[in-house]
Amino acid sequence: MKILNRNLIIFLLLISSGSFAQKKVKPKETSRANIVMLKTGALLVRLKTSDLKINALKSKGMEKEAEEIRLAQEVTNKKIVAAFRQDYQFSKVYFFYSSHSNKIKEGAHKGYLLNFEMLPDSSFTGQDYLVGEFDESQNTQIDAFIIKDKNYVQLKKPFPSFVKQTEYGVSTRSNNEMVTTINENLFDFYNK
Repeated sequence: MKILNRNLIIFLLLISSGSFAQKKVKPKETSRANIVMLKTGALLVRLKTSDLKINALKSKGMEKEAEEIRLAQEVTNKKIVAAFRQDYQFSKVYFFYSSHSNKIKEGAHKGYLLNFEMLPDSSFTGQDYLVGEFDESQNTQIDAFIIKDKNYVQLKKPFPSFVKQTEYGVSTRSNNEMVTTINENLFDFYNK
């Protein structure tokens, strides 16, 4: 009787935890859904603002250094936008500043998404999008262009969500080379 009660308790715990009820979604199915969503939706590219560095320098009275950081980040962002204008065709693309990440995550796109001229663009009103950014991978600490979900979590393989900046551990790819590679990878995966 004790064994029967123990087995019944284990069975009830398993059911309540959902291990029997939940169907596990395969990575391939999730990746397929994400690539189709991206193709019909948009890639929102997050641009860094360096606000923390800038504000820290300003608080120390280092206005000149803060302005140099701001200008350098602006140049970097313009290069990223230019690379996407020239080398990305897989889906629509919009840009937003990292300081607006929470607004984008909440779905408040109006006034925060930017076009290729870096002007506010309210033409995107959908919820089908992924986020891309030049960043350091959380897993490998390698600089890369990374595609993430709406919660800013890197997508898993087989989705082509990662193009590293260094090639063969030696040369550094330009923004254009990285964008060209991610564009090709997305088309290749979509057409499989």
